Amino acid sequence: MGRVEHDYYAVLGVLPDATPKEITTAYRKLAMQFHPDVNPSDEAKERMPLLNEAYAVLGNAEKRKQYDAREPEMRLAPIPNRSRLVVQRVGASVGVTRKMDVILDGEVIGSLPMGGSIRFLIEPGQYTLQFKLDMTTSKVQRFTCQAGMTIGFASGAASPMEYLFHSVVKPETALFVHRIL
Repeated sequence: MGRVEHDYYAVLGVLPDATPKEITTAYRKLAMQFHPDVNPSDEAKERMPLLNEAYAVLGNAEKRKQYDAREPEMRLAPIPNRSRLVVQRVGASVGVTRKMDVILDGEVIGSLPMGGSIRFLIEPGQYTLQFKLDMTTSKVQRFTCQAGMTIGFASGAASPMEYLFHSVVKPETALFVHRIL
């Protein structure tokens, strides 16, 4: 089989004991995020072929068995040199508007659909995060990340009334950003 250069389980974000259904679900979710028709970024161009390669092996029972049986020294763990930023859109904001922009260090890096979740690979360091929903922008959130770390943020409000109240009275805090490490 040759020298394996990637940990396919890590590429798909599943554990080695994942079921075939979990592997397929993980692949489809990532493929929808990084498919060139949806995501024209350089990161997507790099990740999509690797996702396909990982799924071609782990999604096939015989190839997966061969992959799992390889010599221990052939099992290379990826060296983390980036961090993962996970943003999830929850709460009442889901029903109020269709899209929400994610702003990292003042630059829009993506949009969240209603009830959606998106992931970005970012370099380790210090960042600011904001969300823009229609005419409302959340307060700035500052965070620091190290290589290999996953940082999660959820945005939303506890109820439609709370969302609408804060949107009118205090627009700068309408989105309630919470760190969900």
